[in-house]
Amino acid sequence: MLIPNVEVKEFEKFGFKPCRGNTKNSKCYYLCVARGCRLMFVSPVCFDIQDWKKDDPRIHKKPNCKYRDPRTAIDIMYELIKSGMLKKRGE
Repeated sequence: MLIPNVEVKEFEKFGFKPCRGNTKNSKCYYLCVARGCRLMFVSPVCFDIQDWKKDDPRIHKKPNCKYRDPRTAIDIMYELIKSGMLKKRGE
């Protein structure tokens, strides 16, 4: 399992947005990826990639999604690991 290696606010540099409907204290962020319809979710304790459902209550009405971006969720996850923002749990 992957966990954040930095403060979750740092994920905004990669385009992540705060989850809708949560308090500011929850510190949960998401990124919608058009290629493969995936949702990347990060909190202070976990990182996850899930299926992107249009009616997900965490996502804003206009999700943060660049349809011309050729990257997949795996590509973005690789970039996050390479930049030191994610690490394996237990390291």
